[in-house]
Amino acid sequence: MRVLRWLFLFVLLGAVLAPTSGARAENPSAPEDLEMPRYFAETGFWVQGPFRKYWETRGGLFIFGYPITGVFEQDGFLRQYFERAVFEYHPEFAGTPYEVLLMRLGAIRVEGRESEEPFQPIPPFPDNPDHRYYAETGHSLSYGFKNYWDANGGLMNFGFPLSQEFDERNQPPPAGDGEVHTVQYFERARFEWHPEYRGTPYEVLLGLLGTEYLQVRGAPEDALARQDPTLPPPDPIRNLRHGPHVGYGFNVFLWGDDQSDALNQKAHEMVKAAGFSWVRVQAQWRELEPAPGSYNPSGLDRIVDSAARNGVKLLVSVVKSPEWAGANGGVPEDPARFEELMRFLAERYRGRVHAWEIWNEQNLAFEMGGYVDIGRYVNLLKAGYTGVKAGDPSAIVVFGGLTPTGVNDPTIAIDDVSYLRQIYSFNDGEVKQYYDVLGAHPGSNNNPPDALWPTQPGPGPNWRDHESFYFRRIEQLRQVMIEHGEAGKQIWLTEFGWTTANQAPGYEYGNQISEEAQAEYLVRAFQMARQYYPWMGVMFVWNLNFSVVTPPEDEKHPWSVLYSDWTPRPSYTALQQMPK
Repeated sequence: MRVLRWLFLFVLLGAVLAPTSGARAENPSAPEDLEMPRYFAETGFWVQGPFRKYWETRGGLFIFGYPITGVFEQDGFLRQYFERAVFEYHPEFAGTPYEVLLMRLGAIRVEGRESEEPFQPIPPFPDNPDHRYYAETGHSLSYGFKNYWDANGGLMNFGFPLSQEFDERNQPPPAGDGEVHTVQYFERARFEWHPEYRGTPYEVLLGLLGTEYLQVRGAPEDALARQDPTLPPPDPIRNLRHGPHVGYGFNVFLWGDDQSDALNQKAHEMVKAAGFSWVRVQAQWRELEPAPGSYNPSGLDRIVDSAARNGVKLLVSVVKSPEWAGANGGVPEDPARFEELMRFLAERYRGRVHAWEIWNEQNLAFEMGGYVDIGRYVNLLKAGYTGVKAGDPSAIVVFGGLTPTGVNDPTIAIDDVSYLRQIYSFNDGEVKQYYDVLGAHPGSNNNPPDALWPTQPGPGPNWRDHESFYFRRIEQLRQVMIEHGEAGKQIWLTEFGWTTANQAPGYEYGNQISEEAQAEYLVRAFQMARQYYPWMGVMFVWNLNFSVVTPPEDEKHPWSVLYSDWTPRPSYTALQQMPK
């Protein structure tokens, strides 16, 4: 947020805003939203990608039950087990309704029972409203089981019947209840009649064939282990990394010298006491590599060690090129050394730095070294992504956070929405290969998070007549992602917040925001993300504790949620108390 001061001062001095389209996105969504990770605390597993989309659209909990494993390879397929089914990914059918298929668990379950009476084919008969005959298997469906089959996915979910109805005792828990039920087997399921639920949707239930089959086949230990609820595992189908849906983070000032361990510990304790689990820090390339190939990571070592000791997940934003790179602190023309740096860092901090953000607000000229060059950033992002994945394939790569400006002059800035459109169009969308999640720094100014120009403008009189002044600017970024086929990726807010009364030029809007309003707006932003933005990942409040290290006249000071003596402002208390 500190970088906004200069730009808004420029606007106040008379810079011409880019014309607006008058249109805005209303909580834009896309089918890919159903592929975002979803965590099931009941069993401790994530479901994401095509498996989640299938689960959500084909019956969900009622048909498939909860996930009981992670995704793993078995018999040459990527599979995930659920209580009542096993999902299997078929890349040869990608883009069709058959990309995910259910294992034929019913058929597997009845192998060798063909001679038993219920599995013997019956003579064909004409169909009627209560009975239907299937010549494919020589069996029929009747009454309640027929109605259930018809209403809940039919052939796609269950397959053809493999038996007639008969009485059978379930397996003991956890694969069943050990009781006798009237059942019927299908290629992918077992129907069970529960007369105790007569007249409710639960009169017919599906047997726990996924649980039964898992007991027989087993799975690797890591596929059975409960997963971290704050960070989804890699998606092996789409080769993507995501964060959770709405993760809770702070931008935190941490110290890299050997005298500040106690201060770093205090900062991490404040993060955890708020119920937050992510921290974002910036690391300067010029300090990490003062001479080509000569690394000095000691300061970052201390920060990473402190986060790891406290169980806090870390996003590191790497910025500011060294003088020897010849880019005036910005992005060099040749990013080869940057790739080597990121490989070194990712390998050194494997499993302890969970995400790497490649640069910061690169749509501002002074962050790029004097001129906004989209192609140069694409090359840097490619180098950073390649280096990170070589050093730690499980780490998340974040597209550097874009900041709204309302200005389209590459010697000053390119507006964030315009920048995103341009970079997606550059070189046939090459950039799409080189990041896992999009970073964004939405505006706020003196506007509540629900507001947006022109249909629901803020209080004014200033900072209200352009979309870039609003938190909901992220909806427009999301719409651009959808238009360019990137709806399957999350947005992370690597900086967002509201300043109270601010003495720095260009931040006069803070005078209209009380401490209570700051608290209310921050909480409401998280609520909106949970309710309306299924594509939202980790949200990093700007900031936790910069008030501790900056004087009151510094623009970063009044954005903090702590006072300079580390005591909570109302905003910290509100964030601590909000449901998560």
